[in-house]
Amino acid sequence: MQVEFVLDYRSPYCNLANTRVKRLGAQIVYTPVDIVSVMKKVNNQPSTMCPPKAKYAGVDAARWARQYDVPFSPNGGVLEALKQGRLDKTLFSRVGVAAKEMGIVEQVSDALLGVVWAGTDDLTTGKGRSSFLVSRSIPSDLWDIAASPEIAQ
Repeated sequence: MQVEFVLDYRSPYCNLANTRVKRLGAQIVYTPVDIVSVMKKVNNQPSTMCPPKAKYAGVDAARWARQYDVPFSPNGGVLEALKQGRLDKTLFSRVGVAAKEMGIVEQVSDALLGVVWAGTDDLTTGKGRSSFLVSRSIPSDLWDIAASPEIAQ
């Protein structure tokens, strides 16, 4: 059995699904996307753009994390940098695409989701991103590959 797992690293629900999908015993085909870009193409917007829905989503994701017994402590530095535009909103999806091309998408997805939704690593600076890669034995050129025009395409 094969499961296509379409994921956006900025989604807490993606993180929760990632903790469960491996239990299926299936081959997982990871497909990183930038869901906001997809939504724009179909004239939609994320529910988090509506403050009451955003508040509920945070409460709901925390509830599911408790249910699944997985850590849930969103990385405030990363999320604030994304919100303020200090971190490119497509960066993580491009990293996922680059990791898929490099054959390390599962390792990178686990690490990236873990940091964004239950970690404190600095992913907002070059030095922080380099430390992230080194500490997880991920090839040091991943961020550079993700920044290439081919991956951005």
